[in-house]
Amino acid sequence: YRGLTVLSTVVMLTKVDNTGPERTAEKGDDMTKAPTANRAATLVEKIVLGFIAGAAAAIAVVDLIGAGIRSAVLMASEAITIPSMPLRSVDAKAVLAVPAVSDAHYDTVTITAEGLSLSPRLLLAIADDLAILGPVALCIAVAWLCLRLFIGRPFGTAATWGIGAAAIAVMLGGLLSQAVRANAFSEVSQELGLVSAGVPTFEMSIDLAPLGWGLALAVVAGAFEIGQRLQRDTEGLV
Repeated sequence: YRGLTVLSTVVMLTKVDNTGPERTAEKGDDMTKAPTANRAATLVEKIVLGFIAGAAAAIAVVDLIGAGIRSAVLMASEAITIPSMPLRSVDAKAVLAVPAVSDAHYDTVTITAEGLSLSPRLLLAIADDLAILGPVALCIAVAWLCLRLFIGRPFGTAATWGIGAAAIAVMLGGLLSQAVRANAFSEVSQELGLVSAGVPTFEMSIDLAPLGWGLALAVVAGAFEIGQRLQRDTEGLV
């Protein structure tokens, strides 16, 4: 799951700045080796940060391009494919024929429809765009955080607000996309007359995972806010 990967990256980045050039040397020969070790560590950190920032930016760009292509296809194509439409329990007879299987049924269906009106097409496109809102916001926040770490000031107002905004985007994008998609499926079902075939007029299954990811990011934003205060207090002591 891409959200878990990006969130893990955000948490990991909060630890990167702990190994800075402040490292002190030991006695004797260790003192002559300390500057070189510090420079090497700093270079490695910058390479890692550059790689993570580039990967995050690339993921965001790919998601945006993919969403744009999907929206264009939905709006312009005569025939469109709609995956995972809810379906009332329909026996899977081929699977039931297996002796060891006591029950099997379908609960979703993928259809390809022609001549759909503008309204369901628009709702499907909006649902797709909302679904990528969270991942794109996360990738932008990670890239910005890498830049902050690169210049040596990770705990800033921009980083805190950026992670907070990403948290809101993850929650709203994930939950609203489900609601909009359910309404799109409802319009498709009614327009094509699929109710008699077992497709419900309206059905919505809520996945609360985006809410959990958003709350986790909000906690990370709070940690950055505390780090910003500590950084400000430390600078005042110098």
